[in-house]
Amino acid sequence: MKHIRSSIQVLSRREIERIHQASVEVLRQVGVEVPNERLLQRLRSLGADLQGPIVRIPEQLLDRVLGEVAPARRMRSPWSTYRGQVRVDNSSQTLMVDYPEMRRRPGTLDDVLRGIVLSNALPTVARALPVVVPSDVPLSVAPVESYRLGCLYSRKPFHVFFGLQAAPHLCRMAAVLAEATGRPRRELGFGFSFGAISPLRFAEEDLATALLVAGEGWPVSCYSFPVIGTTAPASLAGALVLSNAERLACLVLMWLWGEGGYAETSVDDPCIADPRSLAPSFGHPNITTFAIANSQLCRFYGLRPGGGLALSDAKQVDFQSGFERGTGAILSILSGGGIGPSGIAGTDEGASLEKLVIEDAALSALNWIGAGVEVTDESLAVDLIKEVGIAGTYLDQPHTARYLRREFWSSPLFPRETWTAWEERGGESLLDRAHRQVQRLLAEGYPPPLVQSEETVCRLEALVAAARQELA
Repeated sequence: MKHIRSSIQVLSRREIERIHQASVEVLRQVGVEVPNERLLQRLRSLGADLQGPIVRIPEQLLDRVLGEVAPARRMRSPWSTYRGQVRVDNSSQTLMVDYPEMRRRPGTLDDVLRGIVLSNALPTVARALPVVVPSDVPLSVAPVESYRLGCLYSRKPFHVFFGLQAAPHLCRMAAVLAEATGRPRRELGFGFSFGAISPLRFAEEDLATALLVAGEGWPVSCYSFPVIGTTAPASLAGALVLSNAERLACLVLMWLWGEGGYAETSVDDPCIADPRSLAPSFGHPNITTFAIANSQLCRFYGLRPGGGLALSDAKQVDFQSGFERGTGAILSILSGGGIGPSGIAGTDEGASLEKLVIEDAALSALNWIGAGVEVTDESLAVDLIKEVGIAGTYLDQPHTARYLRREFWSSPLFPRETWTAWEERGGESLLDRAHRQVQRLLAEGYPPPLVQSEETVCRLEALVAAARQELA
């Protein structure tokens, strides 16, 4: 069987239905704040009860939306299938962490370019982000400058976080890229994604940006970002009700702005507040439990599970970092969910190139496991076992060499060596090896070659120049 079939659950069918009904009740009686007149008028025409910007969504409208955006609604199978194909985004942070000095500093455009080089080289990074918000350009043009580098140098789909001011400029740049590459728009990575502001409201600027970007034919998604204990109830069941209500509200809004800009939603990056300090936590075990429950809710609705989970609060590359990331990743994957971006130091407290390469290696190992066992006449090796017989050796067999090349996972970051060999190499730590790997990849790929034609480069540069003049 070439995949892992699992059923990791924390909720019974009855409990899932109770959470659904409670979420429906919240939307029907409490509602959500939608500060956008265009969306409000449409919701009123569909039977929603409006009091100013507060929208109470009837169950009939929810059923209609779910029936259209999730036609496989309420899937009965409890099974999730993991086929060893986990892919992630890299993270985008405000600060850069320089290892091994553990020094945080403002990020630069050069850091963005270095992050693109690494993302190009790392197989588990499916979509790339600027690893930092560059501080060496005005904040208003930082998304445009970062997206320019992604368009010119990224071999992966590239996207940025942005707001209403930058949106028209970025849409024009993305349109040039779509024309130049001939690829479908959904494959380019560009789009707008924003979170509900828990509890139960949306930002006016986010909704205006969403309508603008969707109107240009680009994907737009929204998600719930609850903080358990502060912006959501401290009970996991209550937090699930609130985040699920926000998820359903997101689905309604995406349905309203049309198929051209529609993208599936998920509960992304939930976190929990430490009651002693109110510091947010991404690596708390309750978040993994939350992720498993969310995967079950997604299957209940017939939606693709997702979410930025399986993260860590660790500031260093240490046992806490590996344990929280690894445990969360395995349980989230086997419950059918997704995992969060790679390269985060702490709780969104910095970007680390070393952690990016470490987590790429770790995810490749999980994908290796998820590939399963190949069972063929050759791999069963019955003739070989007969030939070697009792007390023989397989070390000198061609079959051994062939299958070790195919089925022995290896990574320079996780060496298999004796203590003596490790000492002879200087007793390197994992962080030392990761830093050396970063330096090697940068030496091989920096500066990166252009991935666009000269004509496309000129068109993009003209758009960026116009954006600089207007925004800065």
